Amino acid sequence: MFRLPVSWAGIVVERVLELGENMLVVEAVSTSLTARCPTCGESSQHIHSYYLRSPQDLPVSGYSVRLHLRARRFRCQNQGCSRKTFVERLPEVVPLYSQRTTRLTATFTLFAIALSGEAGGRLLSQIGMATSPDTLLRLAKGTEAPSSSGPALLGVDDFAFRRGSTYGTILVDLSTHQPIDLLPERTSEALAAWLKTHPGVQWISRDRSGDYAQGAREGAPEAQQIVDRWHVLKNWREVLERVLGREYARLKQRQIDSGVSIRPRYKKVRSSSEVAASQASRARRLARYEEVMALWDQGKSFTAIAAQLHMSPTTVSKFVHAGAFPERVPSPRNTGHLTLYLPYLKQRVQEGNENASALWRELQGRGFTGGYKMVNIWLREYLQQPGHHSSERAKVRRHLFQLSPLPQPAKERIQNQGDQNPPTTATCNLLLEEPLPSPRRLVWLLLRNPEHLNDREQQLLSFICQERAVHLAHTLAQRFVAMVQHRQVEHLDSWLEAGLQSGIPDVQTFAEGLQKEYAAVKAALSLPYSNGPVEGLITKLKYIKRSLYGRGNFELLRQRFLHAA
Repeated sequence: MFRLPVSWAGIVVERVLELGENMLVVEAVSTSLTARCPTCGESSQHIHSYYLRSPQDLPVSGYSVRLHLRARRFRCQNQGCSRKTFVERLPEVVPLYSQRTTRLTATFTLFAIALSGEAGGRLLSQIGMATSPDTLLRLAKGTEAPSSSGPALLGVDDFAFRRGSTYGTILVDLSTHQPIDLLPERTSEALAAWLKTHPGVQWISRDRSGDYAQGAREGAPEAQQIVDRWHVLKNWREVLERVLGREYARLKQRQIDSGVSIRPRYKKVRSSSEVAASQASRARRLARYEEVMALWDQGKSFTAIAAQLHMSPTTVSKFVHAGAFPERVPSPRNTGHLTLYLPYLKQRVQEGNENASALWRELQGRGFTGGYKMVNIWLREYLQQPGHHSSERAKVRRHLFQLSPLPQPAKERIQNQGDQNPPTTATCNLLLEEPLPSPRRLVWLLLRNPEHLNDREQQLLSFICQERAVHLAHTLAQRFVAMVQHRQVEHLDSWLEAGLQSGIPDVQTFAEGLQKEYAAVKAALSLPYSNGPVEGLITKLKYIKRSLYGRGNFELLRQRFLHAA
């Protein structure tokens, strides 16, 4: 005989029976003397009959529990009521017609919102509350979403159902950092319709999307729009990357004309099939580039070209602004955890130890947790040879190359160019012998504070700034980053004027875009609001979306996200 600490209002547990190894039956009866008719509301105490209800209840210590509740049917005493008999209602224990107790349904709902159908069903079956995934999905979809009115401070951003294809919109109350709603599309009409049904919004923080700007104007014309500062800096970085892409060919030619031998990057020996696949990929990319340029010469816009060729407008823009076919620049390997040990490794190699296994074991003794392969790859690249060991002739040749000064003809060519900061002999030896990084990596030299750059990065910045457009872009970049980071709204007008008069097409286009959103940009530099909380909630939304494995519809995603937040 089991004694359970079960307590329900108006219910008395008579006894608990054990049936089998994992089943308990709780027999209970109602103690209320009267019941109200659900139709007319009149109270009655005349019992018509009894019947047994057997809903499932919460498990106890690994036992599944079945409640045997002796329910009563009463006679309605109102002669004018259409009901002659009715069953007493016990909503606190078990709803009418339900096969589960109220508290078990509440538990199922929590699991459904947190885990959806399949995962929730598997977990519940392990703890004695077996149910079907379809039941959990019905509970999750039938749960009412938290109601909310229009907040005073609204954050708007998009999220991807399928990246590059379909997007939705997330709305967040920036004063409480709580999500308000999800919209199934990323259009101005959807945002405007939501704002009209949720009045009271005074500030709207958004990215630089034209759809959101138009939707905010239509749905809440009196609200102050605020451009998110992070998105403005991101767009500015993309502009600088395009500027470097235009000048990249000239920078590489300047490096070649310097007369210093450029060390080739270490490349892993590839098979014939890998080489063929790489060549085929380049051919396809070249053909797509030629198609884009042909349509651009015909006067078509980025959007029209992207729609016709089924490409991203960003890729079309990169192709058009490149000036020539943009070859893919191999990125240098990331040394990762090896960075802290590079001075020691270089010292040991200079002392003559060029055995990767021995160097790796030495680093392990110093606390290095990486693998042998990382040390081996770094050593090969450092020695600039494919083998594990270098010959005495290679050592002598490398030593002489490191000590040799810059050739005189190259030095004269650099000095005759009349640049503001021509590189010195040491600069060329340390810098120009390395392959030039890609524009995506060079752009960070223009954005970062020069005081935070190491010697190698400062030399590289000095080299690329020999091009007038890059030098001017670097000056504007430093002013722009300082203006945004320190909220120097008083410098906005002078920066816009300098950008419009820069003579760099990409910078001029960017400045013109900021002028069109002048009020929103000025608000971003004068108000503390941003889309930071929105980005954090988008990360949470991505996690929930991926946990659905692509099988959940928008309504289920919306319910799970709003309740989880």
